[in-house]
Amino acid sequence: MKKIVFATIPMQKMDSEQIYKLNGNDSIPENKSSYIPINGVLARILRKEDEVKIVRIITINAQAEENAALQKSELEEFNKEIGARIEYTEIRAPFEETAETLEKRFRELIGMLENQCEIILDMTFGPKTLTPVLFYVLNFAERFFDADIKNILYSKIDFDKEKHPIAGTGVIYDMTSLFYLNSLTSVMEAPDGKTALERLDKFFAL
Repeated sequence: MKKIVFATIPMQKMDSEQIYKLNGNDSIPENKSSYIPINGVLARILRKEDEVKIVRIITINAQAEENAALQKSELEEFNKEIGARIEYTEIRAPFEETAETLEKRFRELIGMLENQCEIILDMTFGPKTLTPVLFYVLNFAERFFDADIKNILYSKIDFDKEKHPIAGTGVIYDMTSLFYLNSLTSVMEAPDGKTALERLDKFFAL
């Protein structure tokens, strides 16, 4: 099955490698030390037989260009031991939040979808408005392309007073359940808000 990885590219300098601890998904093995968090995960879960499309989502600035090059070179180095077939493509947009920019980005992202693909999303970086757009893309992919949403990842790290990353504080959270919660509320039926809340409480109690 084709894997599509939507990778948001950081806009700030990534000047140290980290091992990001995984939180929320025991099926992903401990990841490798990496500059770009998603690369450390991919280094552990990709296999030789995989056909992978890496969609780099770039919010245009000079540092993002440097990080896009770093993301590719680092993953290529990891892939020397794996041997997966990896192709790279890019979606670029200026750092602005107009309706026109968001619509264009959405149309470009859904243009990357393929039927019955597995999708991994790293939503860590980029403008805040990018996150809901990415969730709309995943909804579209699941409904119309029979996609399997495997992982939605978000990484964080602590910084010291001089804004240097603190070693050992990196965490990657698996937020896939958030997507399926959205799917649940989209299809759930109830005559009123009180009943809807009761049914949601019963779901979480399972």
